[in-house]
Amino acid sequence: MEKILSLLTRISELYTIPQWIVNSGAITICIILVAFPFVARYLMRPKYFKFRELILFKVLWRWKYKKGDVVGLWCYCPKCQSMLMVDDENCRSEETLQHKITYFVCQECGGNELGRVIGGDRRYILSLVKRDIWRHIRDGSYNEVSSATKGALELYAQFEETNIQSAEAPVISEETPSSEISDANESTQASSHKAEEQKETSLHVNAPEVMETTSEQIEEPDRAQASIQTEEIKKDGI
Repeated sequence: MEKILSLLTRISELYTIPQWIVNSGAITICIILVAFPFVARYLMRPKYFKFRELILFKVLWRWKYKKGDVVGLWCYCPKCQSMLMVDDENCRSEETLQHKITYFVCQECGGNELGRVIGGDRRYILSLVKRDIWRHIRDGSYNEVSSATKGALELYAQFEETNIQSAEAPVISEETPSSEISDANESTQASSHKAEEQKETSLHVNAPEVMETTSEQIEEPDRAQASIQTEEIKKDGI
């Protein structure tokens, strides 16, 4: 280290260059030499290395590449992005291929079945998925498949958001009608009180009129009877 520093000081003194410029240049050269292999490997890798997701058998598959081979392949839930449980116990007891069924189960989504494959166990399914991956790479359709996978995952995310909002909506709708019902009850009670008050006032106001009409109706028959009696007396007198 001391030899390198002395070399840098000699270079700065020989070419009349500031010491900090010489030191910074030496540091950048070291960084370039160290990072060059990694950058070259990144630039020289195949284009299909970005193809690392695929929806197959109604589940999401993810993997990596190592030395030209697919590694770390496993299935995930397209809704919550969690690892799935694979149930292939049926394949051990059954002998015929049509009865061998492998199930994909998501524990985070309530233990629901997301998909199934008929014909073999998990090793058989992994081989099928690898074969499909390499088929897309050979055909050159991996870019279309990766873009379709991203779009499907976005749709799954939007669907989950709508489900969460719909699950929370009834809670709000249950609170609002109670307040509305209480307000309606109060308004009906107030209107009923007002109606009763109006009836009472109308009865009090119209009571004298009713008494007058009844008294008049009572006096009219008395007058009629008096007139009849006077007419009979006149006839008897004549």
